[in-house]
Amino acid sequence: MIERDGAAGMPDRMTLHRICEIAEAATVEDVWQRIVTALRPHGFVRVNYGFTRFHTGRGIGDPDDAFFLSTHNLAGVKWWHESGHYLRSVEYRWVNQNVGACDWGWAARERAAGRLSAAECAAMDALDARGTARARAGYTISFPEGMPRSKGAMGLAAERGVPQAEVDAHWADHGVAVLALCQMAHFKLSQMPLAVKSLTLGPRQREVLEWVADGKTLQDVCLLTGLSRSAVEKHLRRARDDLGVETTAQAVAKMAFLNQLFVTGGSRAGQARPGRDRSPDAPVR
Repeated sequence: MIERDGAAGMPDRMTLHRICEIAEAATVEDVWQRIVTALRPHGFVRVNYGFTRFHTGRGIGDPDDAFFLSTHNLAGVKWWHESGHYLRSVEYRWVNQNVGACDWGWAARERAAGRLSAAECAAMDALDARGTARARAGYTISFPEGMPRSKGAMGLAAERGVPQAEVDAHWADHGVAVLALCQMAHFKLSQMPLAVKSLTLGPRQREVLEWVADGKTLQDVCLLTGLSRSAVEKHLRRARDDLGVETTAQAVAKMAFLNQLFVTGGSRAGQARPGRDRSPDAPVR
């Protein structure tokens, strides 16, 4: 059930404390654990978060370059994204066209009013066929675009059996506090090194790219690393291939977009890979 402590419409001291904790988090895992914990008193027990720096029109760019965290069942999350249904969903359209929060009853109301496309109805029906559609009440949050082509969103789900009307009533009193928590989490996550599926660079490839980003010439990189010219060129070529770009300048730019330049070893070491077993609150990427 949803707790109702704190003055209506105003973040209480605990919310402010949670915001400070999120702001001080040093890793993606810390931010994620803290926002998930902070949302529980508001009745949200399952959370999705997605972010891309390669947003174009209705697309998110290469899915392997997108950053995604979830406490939902991994198999269901992977199916929803790999099937492409999420791109055709009415919720995705709303996120692309709006900033703010939207209750999960809105999609059903839009369909009843005949305002959904055939593709959006098909996406809803696909979820119905799996028995997961609208099984929970909740809210979707669409974050402002901090940079051109960047876009982030979060989905908050209540316990099974909690009606949307109860979630809406709590939101009317505490929605500002929930938004403040989620905005801080989004701000922190979007500024951290993004561990995306496409990023598989080795230490040497990362090192030579960082020297190039620092303005060093190929000859400088050879002197600084002790590598031969052919070895440096080999590492740069592999870096370009791994990042899916054609030039070294594009590789440096992509690493910068992903906040992956000049990252400490500790920040990289905590990046789990897809497919590992996780606790319910661990990030799914």
